[in-house]
Amino acid sequence: MKEHKTIFSYQIGGSLASKSPSYIERKADQELDRALRQGEFCYVLNSRQMGKSSLRVRAMEKLQAEKTVCIFIDLTGMGTQDLTPEKWYAGIVRSLVSGSQLKFNWRKWWREKRDLFSPLQRLSLFIEEVLLVEITEKIVIFIDEIDRVLSQKFSLDDFFALMHSCYQKRQVNPHYHRLTFTLLGVAAPRDLISDKTQSPFDIGKAIILQGFKLEEALPLTSGLMNKVTYPEQILADILYWTGGQPFLTQKLCQLVVEKGNSEENNIVANIVDKYIVTDWDTQDEPEHLRTIRDRLCYRNSSATIRLLGLYREVLQQGKIRVNNNPEQIELRLSGLVVERHGNLEANNPIYTKVFNLAWVDNQLAQLRPYSKEIANWMTSNNCDPTYLLKGKDLQDALSWSLGKSLGDIDYQFLVASQNLAKQKTEDTLTAVKAASKLLARARKKARHRVYQQRLDISWLALIASGVTALILLLRSTGILQTWEWNALDLFFGWRLTDHQEPQIAVVTIDDQDIADINQWPIPDSVFAKAIKNLKAHQPSAIALDVYRDIPVPDLSNCDDSGNRELLQIFNSTPNLFAVEKVIGDPGISPPKDFKQEQVGFADQITDGDGRVRRALLSLGTDNDKVRLSLGAQLALHYLGERDIHPDPIDEDPIRYGLGKAIFKRFESNDGGYVRTDNGGTQILLNFWGTQANFKQYSLTEVLNGKIAPQDLQNRLIFIGTTAESIKDVFDTPYSNNQGWFRSPEKMPGVFIHANVASQIIDAALGKRPLLRTHNKLSESLWILLWGIIGVIIFWRWQSTLAISGYVCLTTIILIITCYLAFLSGWWLPLVPSILTLIMTVIMAITLRNQQRDRQKFQLTLAFLLAEHRERPIVSRIALEHLKQSENKDNSDLIEQEIKQLPFNKGV
Repeated sequence: MKEHKTIFSYQIGGSLASKSPSYIERKADQELDRALRQGEFCYVLNSRQMGKSSLRVRAMEKLQAEKTVCIFIDLTGMGTQDLTPEKWYAGIVRSLVSGSQLKFNWRKWWREKRDLFSPLQRLSLFIEEVLLVEITEKIVIFIDEIDRVLSQKFSLDDFFALMHSCYQKRQVNPHYHRLTFTLLGVAAPRDLISDKTQSPFDIGKAIILQGFKLEEALPLTSGLMNKVTYPEQILADILYWTGGQPFLTQKLCQLVVEKGNSEENNIVANIVDKYIVTDWDTQDEPEHLRTIRDRLCYRNSSATIRLLGLYREVLQQGKIRVNNNPEQIELRLSGLVVERHGNLEANNPIYTKVFNLAWVDNQLAQLRPYSKEIANWMTSNNCDPTYLLKGKDLQDALSWSLGKSLGDIDYQFLVASQNLAKQKTEDTLTAVKAASKLLARARKKARHRVYQQRLDISWLALIASGVTALILLLRSTGILQTWEWNALDLFFGWRLTDHQEPQIAVVTIDDQDIADINQWPIPDSVFAKAIKNLKAHQPSAIALDVYRDIPVPDLSNCDDSGNRELLQIFNSTPNLFAVEKVIGDPGISPPKDFKQEQVGFADQITDGDGRVRRALLSLGTDNDKVRLSLGAQLALHYLGERDIHPDPIDEDPIRYGLGKAIFKRFESNDGGYVRTDNGGTQILLNFWGTQANFKQYSLTEVLNGKIAPQDLQNRLIFIGTTAESIKDVFDTPYSNNQGWFRSPEKMPGVFIHANVASQIIDAALGKRPLLRTHNKLSESLWILLWGIIGVIIFWRWQSTLAISGYVCLTTIILIITCYLAFLSGWWLPLVPSILTLIMTVIMAITLRNQQRDRQKFQLTLAFLLAEHRERPIVSRIALEHLKQSENKDNSDLIEQEIKQLPFNKGV
């Protein structure tokens, strides 16, 4: 017995020696031996410390005893740092040479084949041409730690395909029958090779390593003899705690020998608790439990949670059905679980005490960002939704889960959280839709009630009077003056006709006439001849609108007799009128010794925009004499022949009668004018038309006698220049009525004189009215009238579109009315009236909209607050929507009302 005690020993970790008394032969030993003898490819893939290395050693000893050449390749020694396919396959060849003890210079051979073959092809060539040739016995190649291929940076699928190829070559090369492989390691076949069609595992035999059974492990009782009272019972207890796991069985046997007390009850349980479970991470020597932990928790971090979750299911349920999915296979490779009767169960009680539910939950808590929530949820039997993730926590958890293989419970938890979020979103959307409908209905009711109310009449009166006062104020400052002038000009343009003035003719002097005469100023002799020719036609009067302040001889023959002849004609022709310039310094005098009664001034007055709209009829002098304009002189001469003379009215200094007309002097604020100079006697000029509306003859035609006698008889004849080179032209109301793409056309001064004479004559004869204006009070009332019309339109129609349409129609009526009044000789304030009409309506609409908005808001808010009792959530959402659409003051009011609601007081 002493000799037995000295020889027998337990080995904890590492390969057992071939003669080790503690080696336990299992079913796997017979299966591997039988398979290798039959030339089968074998693989032993299991968790660590299950006796794979000892199995290999024992198998090699048996095969070598029968002259089989056994080659052992440990991939651990291949390394991974800076390893290339070239080096890796060279290392395999080196291991084959040394393992078979061949006397062969493999390095030289390897280099010689480098340029011809790839590393894999050279390995294949070495097996066929060297290994199988030099060795005539059976060859078994054991490759341990085969899972090391997973850590390489390059694919080794071709290496496994080579093994498959060696098996297939048995059909064509009988030498391959002598070659077989055995792979050992901690891996699943699916992990080792991705190309399943070239996998050696579909042709090999899987050797299953199971834990020790009692009948197999009886030899271990030899070490327990004289240490315990009942060795076999103790061994049975040990196998219960270890589940037959070789490493733990050897270790626990050793601990019983070293620490056991034969008189102690539950000796094995106490030793397990004291020397294995308690502080296991520090007592785990040689390392075993830490290896399991590291493989489970750190080997593949993306799958850790799923593996822990799967293991947790096993602990909770006791067992789960085997389906050989990747997670179950990986969990089995860790050694924590084993397959028994089609179920996956915990390997042994030691593992369940060390890696218990508390340990699993602690590991999961360190990994899961939602560990507390899922733990509470699981405690509630997966029913309490208050523990589910929400909002940002859910989004963070989903982002964290990307790329990770989680446990089923994790996915259930996340899916339940998502479903809850989806349900809340749907509930929120439903509430939002209901709130939108509620808010729309509240606004509709408020709008219907508000639209039935009209703006108070006092407000309308205040608006009409206020806008009118504003427009009158603007008008008095002159801001509207240009606009009113332009409106008047527009009427002149609209009134333009093709009728010619029947009482006036104009003899024009254009650039062609000047070129024909070949002299400017035109010689007196030329005018003398022209006047003689015109007198022959018996005109009513002739006016020469060309300054004759100095003699102008005929330069072609140096003859100055023309001036005497012209003066003689002036003195002998009482109906011949000359022109002078009286405004400005110096003036331009008429011909010397010429009668003042036959002289009219040519000066024109222009408005601020440079246009002629007024006629200056007369000017007073320092010696109380009155000078008349050229047009006034000819008109009064024409009317005097018909016994029509000016007649003051009631000694009124600004009004006088002339025939059927009453002339009123222009005042500085008449019509659209504001503080305008009204010196002399001025009237608003009611033009007959442009130069096209007057009968015209050229000076050349007059000189050549080409005018029919009846064309000029009893007419007033104006002689004046229209030559562009002379520039005796003025802007008039017709200047901008020539079209968009033509330059404004100016009117020669002679035609303005003709228009003045035409207006005076027609007014006196009752043919054409003078252009008149009303007094300021009447104009103010007229403007106010259109403000009143504006508020009437606003009062009558509620729709803004309808109001806009009627305002446009009324504006057109106003324009037509003012135009018809213009045709009758009245200049009514059009622009101020339009502005008053439009601004009154705009102000009324603005005030009404402000009141309506305020009332609609108040009614809408009251309706939503009333709905709060029945539907608090929907009403609250509707109030929030209303708050977002309102201004700050209204939003603050809504916020105050919301704070007063019971919903916000926890009711």
